[in-house]
Amino acid sequence: MKSFKWYFHPIFIFTFSLVALITSLFVYIRSYLRVSDSIRLFVEKNKMDASQFLETDTWITVLIISILVAIILAGTIIIFVYYQKIIQLYRMQQNFINGFTHELKTPVASIRLFLDTFKKHELSREDQLKYIDFMIRDADRLSVNVGQILNLGKIEERSFQLNDTKVDLYSFTNEFLDRNPHLFESTKIEVRKIDHVEYMTNLDSALMEMVLMNIITNAIRYNDSNRPSIQIEFRSLGKKASISFIDNGMGIKKNEQRNVFKKFYQIGKTSKGSGLGLYLSSQILKIHKGSISVDSQGSGLGSTFTIILPREVS
Repeated sequence: MKSFKWYFHPIFIFTFSLVALITSLFVYIRSYLRVSDSIRLFVEKNKMDASQFLETDTWITVLIISILVAIILAGTIIIFVYYQKIIQLYRMQQNFINGFTHELKTPVASIRLFLDTFKKHELSREDQLKYIDFMIRDADRLSVNVGQILNLGKIEERSFQLNDTKVDLYSFTNEFLDRNPHLFESTKIEVRKIDHVEYMTNLDSALMEMVLMNIITNAIRYNDSNRPSIQIEFRSLGKKASISFIDNGMGIKKNEQRNVFKKFYQIGKTSKGSGLGLYLSSQILKIHKGSISVDSQGSGLGSTFTIILPREVS
């Protein structure tokens, strides 16, 4: 039965149906023209009055039939494309469910393990504080994941109210890294300015931290090197500021780069992440009148994610 499985593939059925429809149209038109020619020859041979027969405009009839078939073909193609998009969306949602379940389950399991340890063993104050720090990190991780889902819903519904303040992007990024050393402790991160100007802009600090978290953690997560490395470069573009995140990670193929900012999209079959981080980042930057793009020379050659945001020029 497995050898006949391809007979039932939607693409094969769709292609076969199109070929059958086009072939039937060709056969019908050919037969119609032959019958029309035979009638005309019969009338001429017997010197009959052609007005006794029903006058038909052969080519108009053929044209009408062709148009109707073209409409049927267009409708069939639209239905097929829509069906394929639904299948693709279903697969992406399954990847999201698997990935997000993993993102939630891991910190919950970790917190449960530490609580069991507290329950079963008498621990010194030093050990207690160490495990409490671990649980706080896991709780923060849970909070970030849940916050992403809640914020994404509000942003997509256009009901999110920006709590924006004027900040220096360069200082903001350094402060973010200083507050979260435990998340990047095995990663080499360098922050530098290409030109010595101020990078003042208005932004929602909580949302911008989410963008930084998503980009940096992705660079660490999708990295096979012995030590992940990220270089963050600030560059002035007049009334705009550019922030580039250059990593030594797995890289992204050219045909994948346009898709990484799509909702639920994940490269390959992986349970890493939820497939929402870069999509959420792009939406956050959009409401800040900014943008995000990616460039990579291919697999194994690292990636460069670039953020563009408005900059106040003094």
